[in-house]
Amino acid sequence: MLATEIKPKNNTIFIKQYQTAKDIAGAILKSIKDSKDDALKIAPYLQGSTKVKTLKNIFMFAKNNIKYNKESEDLQTARSLGRILSMKNGDCKHYTTTIASLCGALNLPVKLRLISQNYFSNDPTHIYCVSTLNGKEYIIDPVLRNFDQEATYTKKYDIKLK
Repeated sequence: MLATEIKPKNNTIFIKQYQTAKDIAGAILKSIKDSKDDALKIAPYLQGSTKVKTLKNIFMFAKNNIKYNKESEDLQTARSLGRILSMKNGDCKHYTTTIASLCGALNLPVKLRLISQNYFSNDPTHIYCVSTLNGKEYIIDPVLRNFDQEATYTKKYDIKLK
């Protein structure tokens, strides 16, 4: 299978104890960069007949190859694409690394969206990818059931990728 052809070359990054959303986002950005070579190997197999179909293929690839497994608050990690696929599990951070690196390999615009789902705090509690095509945002969040489905939030922060 496609996901098993990638061999991890980078270890898991353990984000420091008492990490902030900024610490986590920084580790994810590093993992996306570290995932470039592996993403270039997988991405051509996910190319659809349209850009939207390609985004759906990426969503389904992540959903089918990475089992959702939420990490505890005191042991947060960021991983390269190869490590994520070899472990076959991860949480929203790992889905985000997978999707952003694959979108990047296919020259699809993508940004990271951090959201707070807490009415009493603006601190982000979830992260996922958003791609804007022809002025429309497409949500790519395999934590949720469907492609282009977005979680309810009280505050959002977007990080544009180069």
